[in-house]
Amino acid sequence: PFMVQRVLDRDGLALEETRPQSRDALLAYPAFLIANLMQGVVQRGTGQRARFALDWPLGGKTGTVDEYTDAWFVGFDPDITLGVWVGYDEKRTLGDREQASAVALPIWIDFMEAHVARQEARPSFVPPDNIVFHSVTPETGQIAPPWARGAIQEAFIAGTEPGAAIRH
Repeated sequence: PFMVQRVLDRDGLALEETRPQSRDALLAYPAFLIANLMQGVVQRGTGQRARFALDWPLGGKTGTVDEYTDAWFVGFDPDITLGVWVGYDEKRTLGDREQASAVALPIWIDFMEAHVARQEARPSFVPPDNIVFHSVTPETGQIAPPWARGAIQEAFIAGTEPGAAIRH
């Protein structure tokens, strides 16, 4: 945040202007791995309702605070990130077992439905060159044949997948 964004003279001409400079906060490959894991939340986890409601590349994370006092969902597609929080100003329960997937995620989906409807093209999560995909068994995390029942696709930095020799 910037306290002063622009200084104008009496004729409205900009004397000084502050413009944020963007920079990558993470290297591409760990950022992609984290995004890929969070896509799993939508594909197979607590965010599945979004997968059923939207045929769109999505990732996200639900969260519910102890005693069901706060619930949130932060989700994203390749172009936008949006967070929804549900709770009270003073700490009190939302109700018995009111979880994020039931109270925050539907609000997020409503917003994203409008966002998706305005898009001209379907975006995609583009992996960096050093990312490889393998089928793995969810229970063990070990490489599985692609046809194995219940196998899921996971992303790895090349050379770090299960069974690969890691060089130090």
